[in-house]
Amino acid sequence: MDNDFAQRLRTAREAKNMSQADLAALIGRDKSSISLLEGGKRGASVDFVARLARALDLSEDWLAFGKGQMFQTREPITGERPADVFTPKIIPGNELVGDQRDLPVYAAAKGGDGHVIITFDPISYMKMPAVLQGVKGGYGLLLSGDSMVPAYRPGETALVNPNLPPMRDEDVILYHTSEMDENEAIIKRLVGFNDREWMLEQYNPHKEFKEFRADWPVCHRVVGKYNTR
Repeated sequence: MDNDFAQRLRTAREAKNMSQADLAALIGRDKSSISLLEGGKRGASVDFVARLARALDLSEDWLAFGKGQMFQTREPITGERPADVFTPKIIPGNELVGDQRDLPVYAAAKGGDGHVIITFDPISYMKMPAVLQGVKGGYGLLLSGDSMVPAYRPGETALVNPNLPPMRDEDVILYHTSEMDENEAIIKRLVGFNDREWMLEQYNPHKEFKEFRADWPVCHRVVGKYNTR
């Protein structure tokens, strides 16, 4: 970063009509972190600059170094928050709201190499859980396989918000299209990421590994699970 980073950050934030508190909430930090950056009283890591750039729809090179175009076209980001716990939130039946069964549930069938094959034709619909109420495109995924036991077990339904951005220490579902033209997915813990790679963790058997983002370009956040047992 150069000496004008603080001014660029302030300019970009104000261009989005955001307060310091708004931006801090969007990236899961407190207001003081933004105030210190804009005041030139602290620096920011490469990963933190990347998070700020995503939140403000900016080019990372422009924000960090003043190079290139200011804005970068991206999907809007909403409601990023840090994870506090290892165990996914279990949604009890009394938190399923509304009279209509309007949340689509898709099935995950076992594929090769620990992947699952997703058919995007709903196998059923369930009542909308509170964590997905009003979320565009929210869905449930009926899980198979045991690579994420004890966090997720076969037969449980992962509740997915496809609009939240990637975030460390959150559970995610990554998607790609295989050579057989099938929609494949993996559900893992996201322990880190950069412009090229996802750093992932699974629990059974325990291992950490990397996947290229070019190979797995779609990342959806898991916001809870529903256990029908």
